[in-house]
Amino acid sequence: MSSNILSKVLFKRAFRATTIASGFLVFTSTLSATAQASNQHYQIEEFSDDYSAIIIPTEDEDGESNSIIKVINAKTGQTMISQPASLDIEYELDNSKERQLSDKISANIANRYYGEHSVLIYDDFNFDNQKDLALRDGRNGCYGGPSYQVYLKKDNTFIHSDGFTDLAQGYCGFFGIDKDSETLNTMTKSGAAWHQFSEYKVINDEPVVVRIIEEEWNNRSLLSITESKKIKGKMKVENYEMLPPYVEQAENPFPYIYMLTVDNDKKMVLDSQYKDGSEQLYYAFADEEGRIELLYEGQFDYDKTKKTLSFTNRPVLYKINNQGITVKLPNDTVQLKPQPKSVLGSLDNVVQFKNVRVK
Repeated sequence: MSSNILSKVLFKRAFRATTIASGFLVFTSTLSATAQASNQHYQIEEFSDDYSAIIIPTEDEDGESNSIIKVINAKTGQTMISQPASLDIEYELDNSKERQLSDKISANIANRYYGEHSVLIYDDFNFDNQKDLALRDGRNGCYGGPSYQVYLKKDNTFIHSDGFTDLAQGYCGFFGIDKDSETLNTMTKSGAAWHQFSEYKVINDEPVVVRIIEEEWNNRSLLSITESKKIKGKMKVENYEMLPPYVEQAENPFPYIYMLTVDNDKKMVLDSQYKDGSEQLYYAFADEEGRIELLYEGQFDYDKTKKTLSFTNRPVLYKINNQGITVKLPNDTVQLKPQPKSVLGSLDNVVQFKNVRVK
């Protein structure tokens, strides 16, 4: 069993051993005699007029936690939540100095996906106009990233939520909150080639997935997309390919052999793939969002004198040069002109590929 999975199991066991007293959620925890005697603690910076929070170092025999995070009612002094956590206190203190917080630990920072995340996040997660709480429990996120236990505000107390906590375990960074669309979103990955993005709606105080996009680089250096979308209560699955994002910056190497953008922001790309034992040219035409509308990977002809590449995708003939794309239909001809300065790369580079005949 991996350390991440074991950590999750231990925390679930810990949360089963909770008691509810006087309407407040309190975790049964025993502070070490040393911590009790010295009353050592670290204050989390002000995040609410109604509540404060402290971190108390402890000694845990199982080694899974080294601290207790306490959330306290500022008016009554009562402890609302007492949660075990595994924290790097020295890192948090160094970060506080950088933010000029003195000895207070920062709150409400969640820089997705791999950026800085604070110990405590105070925000409205379920869109009921009441601010909820997320408290760091350790590093059970993707690649050892931060993970959280989540509590929803109900009347005068906070109730632990298994559903929202699941969104804060195993993903890359804390879940995103889109208040305009009232959706939540997560991201996870495996290596550099595979990513999964999920979107959730909140129904009866539970996050319910409504859209999942899985993207994976394929041998054409395009993104193979599997999109699952909930329609009338059922997930509809669609597969397609997309151009990867390309930022036109001088320091970024040009990723294609040739590319141009036409007037309606659609893009044409020429690139290569390893196929049938050799590097071969392919043509991809994508819509304004990068979704591939036409993919051709058959035989090409290149006229070196006219610097024009052509192919036939029956019954349509395509001719590509720096003046754009000429599409010859059986009864019509369409000219797609490139936007100014959108032509990148050189067509002369296509002569090296096995499926290109040179004239």
